[in-house]
Amino acid sequence: MTVQAAFATTLREVFRQPEVTALIVLAVLLYGFYYPAPYAHQQAQDVPIAIVDEEGTALTRALARRIDNSDQAAVVAQPADLSAAQDLLASRQVEAVLLIPRGMTKAALRGEGPQIALWIDGAYLVRAKSTGTAVEQALRQTLAMEAAPYIGNLMLPEPIVSIARFNPQAGYASYIFPAVTPVILQQTMLFGVTVLLALRRRKRAAVHAPAFADHRELIGSWLAFTLLSTIASALYFGWFFALQDVPGMASPLMLALVALLMGAAIAAFACAVGAWFRRAETGLLLLIPSSLPIFFLTGATWPREAMPAWVAAIGAIFPATHGSRALLLADQMGAPFSAIARPLALLVLLTIAYLALSLLTYWRESRRSE
Repeated sequence: MTVQAAFATTLREVFRQPEVTALIVLAVLLYGFYYPAPYAHQQAQDVPIAIVDEEGTALTRALARRIDNSDQAAVVAQPADLSAAQDLLASRQVEAVLLIPRGMTKAALRGEGPQIALWIDGAYLVRAKSTGTAVEQALRQTLAMEAAPYIGNLMLPEPIVSIARFNPQAGYASYIFPAVTPVILQQTMLFGVTVLLALRRRKRAAVHAPAFADHRELIGSWLAFTLLSTIASALYFGWFFALQDVPGMASPLMLALVALLMGAAIAAFACAVGAWFRRAETGLLLLIPSSLPIFFLTGATWPREAMPAWVAAIGAIFPATHGSRALLLADQMGAPFSAIARPLALLVLLTIAYLALSLLTYWRESRRSE
């Protein structure tokens, strides 16, 4: 079989086998629409909060109203005492408890800092941050509107205007979607190739039949997977990012280069790993749980420089790690080509290494089947 024939045959296999089409094509499209959907508002909204107002003055009631009117928090309970409020927090009926103690109004009118206490469920950091932001903004507005006529500007320091340089909306979707995209592209291709190669073995009706008949079929298959992965990457970097209003700074040419090199490395990785599994069910059973650890190993949520060396070394074997770094540097931070040259070079090295591993696997299986 020639490389061209293997290329065409592989593409036909992808689109003629529903299991493979679902993983390589449909899953990629569905993830592009539905993964960022929960984060469409960019920030958590209407986080339930309980307020214990021990004072009950006009100022404290105004503070409670402003918190409830904010987008980030919703006052769902105003228990009589702190113990009842903490019971609501422990039972997960609310995610935060605000205590407004007696004496707050007098302290504010004297120009002293308001003494309030806030308990937050820290299980979801984004929602916890939204709650804190809602309370802080409501407190500033309340002091400005209610206490300023009495204390002037004593309680009102100059406002700090904070603008996120690389994420102007300070939104969660703008942060998480670009970071997780290389992992989505890598894992969907890995699952699809694993299933395709297992089905290919089954059709050849040989227990020890290699996943690739010869090196030409390997190269042709890899080129076909590279084409599909590159198209999917370009679709995400271009259309899906624009659809989800993800800020981008890279030129189309730079994004095309990242998509091509990442697509080639992902395809080679999928060929090398997928060739080890003779049954699709076994491959998916073992590979699907790897997605979340791989996401953390990319360094998107925890800097790779802060990881133990051996953990960072494990992360370096995945194309998604270097693809994510190149994408974030180029598109989200506006870095020049010189800044992404190293991750792009590592993608090239991974492509060569995984193609070599695929060849070794083919030669080993060929000898076994003789």
